Amino acid sequence: MRKMIFVIILVLGGCNKTSQNDQYALAQQLVNQNILIDGYIDLPYRLSKENTDVSLSTSVGDFDVPRAKAGGLNAPFMSIYIPAEKEVDGTATEYANQLIDRIEDLVTAHPNIFAIPNTLQQLNNQVEQGKISLPLGMENGAAINGSIETLRHFQRRGVRYITLTHSKSNHISDSSYDESRPWGGLSDFGSQLVMEMNKLGIMVDVSHVSDKAFWQVLEISSVPVIASHSSARHFTPGFERNMSDAMIKALADQGGIIMINFGSTFIINSAIL
Repeated sequence: MRKMIFVIILVLGGCNKTSQNDQYALAQQLVNQNILIDGYIDLPYRLSKENTDVSLSTSVGDFDVPRAKAGGLNAPFMSIYIPAEKEVDGTATEYANQLIDRIEDLVTAHPNIFAIPNTLQQLNNQVEQGKISLPLGMENGAAINGSIETLRHFQRRGVRYITLTHSKSNHISDSSYDESRPWGGLSDFGSQLVMEMNKLGIMVDVSHVSDKAFWQVLEISSVPVIASHSSARHFTPGFERNMSDAMIKALADQGGIIMINFGSTFIINSAIL
C-alpha cells in the first residue's frame, strides 16, 4: 500500500543539469510510490461558474485529468468554498450542498476516473484502482449555520476538513483578513464545533483564522489540525494570513501539517512586488 505525501519541494536553483535530472527522477519515484495529496483545489466553485469537462485537457483553470495524471496527483481535496456573503444572505448551507452535488455529478459522469472517499481505506482502494480520489474539504464553516446537526450532515456527505472561516469573521471564528474581531478568536460555538469535529473525524483547518483563533484551536483540539493552504509569515512580514515560525512549530509539535500556498502574494512581500 502506498504511503501518503502531502508536499514535495525540490530545490533546483544553482544545481547543474545532472543534479536537476537526478532530483526530477527522485520526484517521479516518490510520486509513483506514494499517494500525492493537494489540500485545496477550487474545482467545485469553478464548475459552478462554467460548464467544462475536466476529464479532458482544458485551456482554463488549474485542474484537469491529463495534468493531474502527468503530475502524479492521486487525491486532490475538492474545496467546497463558501463566499463570505453567503452567510450574510443565509444561503451558505444550500450553496455548500450544491457544490458537493457538482462533485458527485462529476463522479457519476466519469465513474472510471473519479471517486469520493468516505474513509482512508476507500481512498487507498480508489488510488490502487487507478482512480483520482476526491476527498472533500469545506472552506468557510459558514455553511454549518450554528448547528451541530448540520455539521453531521456534511460529515455524512463526505466533508473531511473544514476551514473555520474565510475572508470575513463568521459565527465560528475571527478571520485574519477582517479588522472586525467580534470573538477575540473563536466564538463559544466555534469552540464547541472544534470538539465535535474531533469526534466526527473532520480535520480542523486553521488557514484564514486570526492568530488568537489559531492558538485557541490548538489548545482545544485533542487531535492534530491542519493548515490546508497557508505559507510562512517570515517571508511576508505583517501578513497575518500566513503563519509565523512559532505557529508552524506549534502545529508540528501537535502532529499537524502546513501545506504551502504558492500564489505570489503568499510567498513574496507585497512591498517589493
